[in-house]
Amino acid sequence: MSQSRWLAESTVALTSVRLTLVLFLFGGLTLGALPAAAQQCEGASEITRLGGANRFSAPVTDQEGLQALFVDYRDEILALLGEANWSGGADDLFAAVAGWRGVTATTFEPGQRIQWMVFREQGAATVGANLCWAGDEAFEAWEIRFNSNGRWYSMIVPESCGNLALLAEQPLPKVTLDLDIGGLSCSDKTFDFQSSCMDGEGAVTVRKPDGSEQAAAGDSFPFTAEGDYTVTATCSAMSPRGDRLEDKTSRTIAVGCPSCSVAASPAEVDLGESSTLTVMPNAGHGAEVSRVLLDGRPLASPYTREMSHEGADAFTHTVTVETNTGQTAECSTGMKVAPTVTMSIEPDRVLAGQTAVVSVAPENGNGAPVTVALDGQPLAEPYERAVVHGTDGEYTHTATVENAGGSSETSATMKVDRRWTLLPTLSSLSGDDVHISMLGPDTRDRLKACVDGVGIGFSAEYRLSYPVGIAFGGNMVNCEVDWYLHPGGRTGQSSVDVEMKKFFVGLNVHLTRPGSRVDWWLGPVIAQLDYSTPSFVTEGIDGMSVDASYSPEWSGETVLGANMGLKIPFKRDCPVGLYLGAFWLDSSMKAKSEEIRGADGVLAPGFELRKTPVYVNAGISIEF
Repeated sequence: MSQSRWLAESTVALTSVRLTLVLFLFGGLTLGALPAAAQQCEGASEITRLGGANRFSAPVTDQEGLQALFVDYRDEILALLGEANWSGGADDLFAAVAGWRGVTATTFEPGQRIQWMVFREQGAATVGANLCWAGDEAFEAWEIRFNSNGRWYSMIVPESCGNLALLAEQPLPKVTLDLDIGGLSCSDKTFDFQSSCMDGEGAVTVRKPDGSEQAAAGDSFPFTAEGDYTVTATCSAMSPRGDRLEDKTSRTIAVGCPSCSVAASPAEVDLGESSTLTVMPNAGHGAEVSRVLLDGRPLASPYTREMSHEGADAFTHTVTVETNTGQTAECSTGMKVAPTVTMSIEPDRVLAGQTAVVSVAPENGNGAPVTVALDGQPLAEPYERAVVHGTDGEYTHTATVENAGGSSETSATMKVDRRWTLLPTLSSLSGDDVHISMLGPDTRDRLKACVDGVGIGFSAEYRLSYPVGIAFGGNMVNCEVDWYLHPGGRTGQSSVDVEMKKFFVGLNVHLTRPGSRVDWWLGPVIAQLDYSTPSFVTEGIDGMSVDASYSPEWSGETVLGANMGLKIPFKRDCPVGLYLGAFWLDSSMKAKSEEIRGADGVLAPGFELRKTPVYVNAGISIEF
């Protein structure tokens, strides 16, 4: 009968006949079938005895004997491992025994299967596969459990024979973990990972920055705080011998989300003014700022920019912060640019009741449309309004222009002056002498009329405009008239009081500008002059009493003249002030005489009165 080798593959089963012949050659192995073991060993070749001629080595009863076995029989063992097509690494097996790692004493119970076992056949070492222990009782053995080439192995060496056998094997669990910073989402507040578990059951846990751990479900993990997150993926399985097989890997990700803040200082400006925008970028934990954009334009450190707008409106400036981890954040701030406004009043000084035009000029550049108000009332284009004030004083008008960017306000003041001026005065009258005609070729006679009279006056002026006003009023002056008569070379004299009245109306032309401290004017007047009718009695001609009288009948006379005046307020814009003025009138009045009879009975002829009066007035001025 030829010798044959047993194959190590578990799929190859020896037939019952061949197994009987092989075991007969073992000498030390006896096949038998116990009822219980037979059921457990169904489909496998049964082994009922160990030892004898088929043992691989002398009995191995202690650690030293086992370690010596792998040293003394190294070459044969290596050859047999190759013959069994074992997928593990021999060095791992030898190292486990030499280092006594995973080596334990065990009891091998009947009914347990063996994938393959080395033995000797007629002294030559060989391998038998798909075996089962069907002996009457358990045998003592050394069990070697180790990992090699990605698989877990359980080998036994029976103490009685040193036959190295493969009891069980299975792939080691294999875990993979991919943790990419690109899977970080600051919007969803999650980061992604990918893990796989082969030949086992997988689990993923995450250690958070505060040290606590949490199981991860799915392929993403939510976060609330920034920091370092350690992701651990585990793949585990139980071996047939009750060992927990596990593969584990960990990765740490620095979770940091960028943020930013931006502020405009000042946040509200008028059109044409600028504001400084300051950006404060924050890359977040474990990241660096790679780029900052302000309104889409790169912004370099220190992240400030002067900002101005060509129009008035409300503007929003947006900042984007990018980091080297691919994350972005946005922030924004508002900036308001208010329109500006100017206004003017033309004229800015008027008389009571006169009209002035207020003009408002809003400016919003190319910004949003504006609304304009004057003194709180809407003002439409062309933004002008006529204003009239019936009483004197200072009036302030306010214009407001507004849009979404804010509002601006400006004011202008106009002065309204009084139209009426009252001038109560004291008057002094002076003028040329008045001569009567000659009584005879050798007689010169004269009448000295109303020289240096004093009286009172009252006048008023209504201003039509600042340059022109209408003046009217009157004066009453009492003066003394001296009468000198030289009839026939004789001299006589008489005196009488005469009342002179003047009523006038004139046009005042003011020569000073509005608002001047001193008001000075001049202009033409038309006056009505009236003298009371005196009766002159002449006495004392050559020391003799002469019963002679002369009563001129003077009718009123309308004359032309000129008026000049000056007023100075006691303080600026005060309605009361000092007034000085003068009137000049051109008067030529004619009168018929009654009889003047002297001792010689000579009659006095008619005479002509020539008078050019000048009135000098002083008083106060009262404006209203």
